[in-house]
Amino acid sequence: MSARTARLLLVGSACMLGLWACGVDRGDFIKGADYDPCQSNLPVCQQTAGCALGENKYIEGDFPGYRNFIVTTPADTTIVVKLFFDTREHPGEDTEIIWYEPGCYDSYKYRSQGDDIFAIAGGDRVFSQEQKVRREGDHLVEVYSDAYTHYLARVEIITPMN
Repeated sequence: MSARTARLLLVGSACMLGLWACGVDRGDFIKGADYDPCQSNLPVCQQTAGCALGENKYIEGDFPGYRNFIVTTPADTTIVVKLFFDTREHPGEDTEIIWYEPGCYDSYKYRSQGDDIFAIAGGDRVFSQEQKVRREGDHLVEVYSDAYTHYLARVEIITPMN
């Protein structure tokens, strides 16, 4: 094998390794979903949410800040909130996700507690947290973060039948 051939094989291998290491890109993350500007005023829990998300929609925005949406599920369902970090300027100190049962009498909370959410997301830039909800209906989900990032968000709904 010539030196030139060896270099080409090495470069090709490095390129393939680089592609595998990159993981998910923006197009992969939103594949099969339609953009929702999430600017509605849907009544839920004595406030309003910007939109109702299902597995076929995504939203985008910027942190630091706050975003809320509704996820409608059957009983005993797991709601997975997925954030794709399009940019990663600073991970911040506090990211919280709150899932509410219908009526908002019960809630479940994830707190990053200073953990680096960009490091948790890893090379694919997807940060996900899940929570099982017990009751059927409209679940308010709130996301707060002091991170500096442009993000895309989707949900996955895992029902007892899955």
